[in-house]
Amino acid sequence: MSSTSAPGRYVTERQIGRGGMATVWKAHDTVLERDVALKRLRPALLDDGEIAERFRREAEAVAGLSHPGIVRMLDRGEDAEGPFLVMELVEGEDLKARIKRDGPLPPDDARRICAQVARALEYAHGRGLVHRDIKSQNVLLDAEGNAKLTDFGIARLMEGPADSGLTRTGMMVGSSDYLAPEQAEGRAVDGRTDIYALGIVLWECLTGKLPFPGESFVSVAMRHVTDALPDPRSAAPGVPAQLAACAMRAAAKRPEQRFQGAGSFAHALEEPGGGDTANLPPVDDPWHRDQDVTGRVRREPKRTRKARLGVLAGVIAAAVVATGGYVLISALGGDGASKPTPVITTLPITVKDFDPQGGDGENRGALPSASDNNLMTAWTTEKYQGVPEFGGYPKTGVGLLLMTNAGTRPTEIDITSTTPGATFEIRRENELDATKPPIASGTFDGKLQKIALPDGMPQRLVVWITRLVPVPDDATKFWAGIGEVSVRGVANTGS
Repeated sequence: MSSTSAPGRYVTERQIGRGGMATVWKAHDTVLERDVALKRLRPALLDDGEIAERFRREAEAVAGLSHPGIVRMLDRGEDAEGPFLVMELVEGEDLKARIKRDGPLPPDDARRICAQVARALEYAHGRGLVHRDIKSQNVLLDAEGNAKLTDFGIARLMEGPADSGLTRTGMMVGSSDYLAPEQAEGRAVDGRTDIYALGIVLWECLTGKLPFPGESFVSVAMRHVTDALPDPRSAAPGVPAQLAACAMRAAAKRPEQRFQGAGSFAHALEEPGGGDTANLPPVDDPWHRDQDVTGRVRREPKRTRKARLGVLAGVIAAAVVATGGYVLISALGGDGASKPTPVITTLPITVKDFDPQGGDGENRGALPSASDNNLMTAWTTEKYQGVPEFGGYPKTGVGLLLMTNAGTRPTEIDITSTTPGATFEIRRENELDATKPPIASGTFDGKLQKIALPDGMPQRLVVWITRLVPVPDDATKFWAGIGEVSVRGVANTGS
């Protein structure tokens, strides 16, 4: 992307981060002559009122915080590209990147970094703010290796109204790898929810891995509810006993069994032998497995565990929100059935140009731009001389063929077009005859458009463009373009 500016002050230089909701750019403040981090919502989300409100709330939440362990909010504004936040630039890397590169951290580094995050949480909690998305990606390490907590985009005031309508009914927000059981079950959260997640981060620092791997965010969320945190010494035998006790205490399933304040957690990390770490979760707790210091476990009876997992699978459904980083997990009421609710997610697709009535393809070289997750690139049709509609040609349209894998069930097509005013239809590959009704039709508006699909859709669908718009630099020619197209649905329909 070429350099852009927030009028009169901030000039962006290069992208330094990207998540599901926003991108972060290194920018220069031309007034105070300093480098800053400029955070923007992804263009496809600008018209999502809920996400835009979360973005605004992030500014409000962080603006009132001043702590060495929290990335400072410096300014906010809006320009032609949408709203932006200006934040302190932390030159370094995030904790996840360090763990991926180096593996388990030395115990003293793990202790120091997590203690710094705990102190930052102590400060935020003291001002009534729960972060709700503590994870190693949100811990930035500066050039000296000190931790700074960032991304308060889904923070919630502890004493405020229940999310002020920002979390859809029956849903919670968070990242499933670090999810507290009360979040997964849609129950109330408080500061101890952040303590649980930080306990998982500590476990990750000590072992170099996450404690609950799974095939999907649903299976990971279920394990946070049903499985006790293994003793980290079972994965990394050299972990000091006191640090292992800190991780297990922080990530106890029941909030009342965790450290009751982030300050207590920090004290236990800062002062080996300090804090209340001796009393690990009691062995009669039904949510825990009895385990000794070697990590050996006594699992609950297989039949009991299977029944409990079946019930839980019936009441947890999940949907990924356009944030990369965020997962909404719905605590829906179930009927006790053991069959999981189908998971709607973005499906892998193959995109091909589609010109069956012309036979020579349609701008095939630009195809990768239609599904590269980059709204700055686009696939366009060829330029047609003097004909906004295809009625004067042997063809009635051109388009893109979207192919999902066998066994998938498409439920939605998402399109962002670069040519407002062009019209399109969604059709089956073998039903282009105008006498047959399309599955859906519409007019591109330059914004993200979500086209719901009826049940029983095939794995091969066509975005069939039926009317073009003038080419900007030559009004005698016509074309249409698609910046991004994706298909959502059920990955495996099963039986």
